[in-house]
Amino acid sequence: MRGVFPSYMIGRAAYAALLLTLVVTLAFPATARAAGTWLCLAETRGTQAEVTRLPLGPDQSFDLSFIHSVSRTPVVDSYRVEDGEILQTREVFMAHGAGLPSIANDMDATGWRHEDGHFILDMQRYTGPIPLRIQAQFKNTLSIDGTDLPLADLGHSALTLAPCDEETPQ
Repeated sequence: MRGVFPSYMIGRAAYAALLLTLVVTLAFPATARAAGTWLCLAETRGTQAEVTRLPLGPDQSFDLSFIHSVSRTPVVDSYRVEDGEILQTREVFMAHGAGLPSIANDMDATGWRHEDGHFILDMQRYTGPIPLRIQAQFKNTLSIDGTDLPLADLGHSALTLAPCDEETPQ
């Protein structure tokens, strides 16, 4: 069985890395992977090693979604990479809760509305690298160009997202 190892023959982290490589290869075709800007995910704690890097689509955007810990309702944050920096462009949520905007003139807001039961805050907010605490019950999900990646599947309790390219090590 050359080249195929059951999970009990290799460490869980190595097995997870192999699975992630397969998922990235299948979910993000070579044409998308060659686009230029990538999103690197690294451990926030411990060694801060890179976990994976994912290609951004032609519009260089991605979404982070989760279940809010207080309101227990979904939240979607939208981002775009511009000139090598992460720019938050929108936050969509159903109920006000701790840490969510509550006024139209929130920092860097460009618009505020209520549509179809959702509050939508448009913004132009540069964030820098994004540290995330990952908990399976809150369904932290990274979405890029129509492909969803449940972040708890990566096996880390905290990750940091930052723009990168295909080849340069972090």
